[in-house]
Amino acid sequence: MSYDLNRAYIQVSDMPIFEAFKGAPVAGHLIVRACELSNREYGHRHQKLAKSNNMKHPPSADRIFAGYLVVRNIDTPTQYETWMPGHVFEDLYRPAKAARGAA
Repeated sequence: MSYDLNRAYIQVSDMPIFEAFKGAPVAGHLIVRACELSNREYGHRHQKLAKSNNMKHPPSADRIFAGYLVVRNIDTPTQYETWMPGHVFEDLYRPAKAARGAA
């Protein structure tokens, strides 16, 4: 499998939907869109799309860490993008029920 050079520029509407685990401390962000993206890839996305996508400032990219591009407040005027380390995101969110095929 080859690396997708445009991976950092995925459209928000193409990202899978995730839901918070019951009781997860997510400050009201129960449903998000997200995709795997390193902190460095998030930095590249931020350079190109920060203003149009209302992005939070990227974390340090001195070292590369696995993580997720996370879109919160989906389809609202306050929608914004941020980055989370992978282990943190995976402790808080799972694929949404509809994406898992549950009723």
